[in-house]
Amino acid sequence: MVPHEYVVPYLISNAVAITILALAFQWPRVVKWVWVTIFLWAAAANTLTVLSDPRVYLVYGALTPSDTYRDFIQGWFSRHIQQMVLSIAVGQVALAMLLARADRTRRLGVAGAVVFLLAIAPLGIGSAFPFSLTAVGSLLVMEWCMAAGRRRQLSPASRFIPSPDAHDDHVIDIKAPSGVVFDVARQVDLQADPLIAAIIRLRAWVMGDRSVARTTRGLVPETLALGWAVLSYTAGRTLVMGAVARPWARDVTFSAVDPDGFTAFAEPDLVKIVWTLEVEPHGTTFTRFRTETRVEATDAAARRKFRWYWLAASAGIRLIRWRILRTLRHEAERRYRAESRRPVGQAA
Repeated sequence: MVPHEYVVPYLISNAVAITILALAFQWPRVVKWVWVTIFLWAAAANTLTVLSDPRVYLVYGALTPSDTYRDFIQGWFSRHIQQMVLSIAVGQVALAMLLARADRTRRLGVAGAVVFLLAIAPLGIGSAFPFSLTAVGSLLVMEWCMAAGRRRQLSPASRFIPSPDAHDDHVIDIKAPSGVVFDVARQVDLQADPLIAAIIRLRAWVMGDRSVARTTRGLVPETLALGWAVLSYTAGRTLVMGAVARPWARDVTFSAVDPDGFTAFAEPDLVKIVWTLEVEPHGTTFTRFRTETRVEATDAAARRKFRWYWLAASAGIRLIRWRILRTLRHEAERRYRAESRRPVGQAA
């Protein structure tokens, strides 16, 4: 029986968990960031609470149906509340950071979150049981759906960077033919989006970059003008771009490397970067689009510098990718609808 004073937060907690579980099937990437936010919020809430009123945590002893948990809370825990809760808060921050990462690192975060949620389940009403079990389900569904979206044949980028130091992979489904999607992807203008333009200007301001006039428009033409090179191209299906650079430096410059020598390139204090545009047609009017980025440092010094840069810049970079994909989907579907309405035989 839920005590009267806990009924509302109990119902809200479980409604939130069920909603997150439902979202995980359709939007696993959104759910990932929801859980990052939840763990960061929990860490902040625990820290502020335990520093202001640590004895409030003893109420969990009266709410748990487990004798073992009750004895622990009323015994050792009651004498070490701040140390214990602050340690939990640190762990929650660590889980949020792991969940925010990609692939194997994120899976460690999922595993840690599952262990944490199962560990608090015996608190009963204190953990809004069965909130934690529903939450575990949402994390597992999220990870399964994200992994399913990544299953494919060998990545075209892996030929050039088989063991990356950083890896980012984004997928979106678009209701348009693959040819239309690929063409729009090559020509999408990054800075036409106000948010992307603002992020780029913010980075330039933080790094102290000098202002440079844009001479070209479109993703591929503009990156080619900046010094990138085409490493691999399959007409209408895949494009792999690559360059070497020092992204942590002011006025970063990109330099092309011959595709045959890209993998072996080892000039010190640089990172090798590749990114892809990939389309996978499903029928004649449906396309799965993917863009993957891989980064590999040429030596230990560059790896240290890049890790600090990636820690600071990765959130903005991923937000740019997210916005690009939504812009791409909107423009590709708009163009396909316009072409579908065009009378047969009319010139494009």
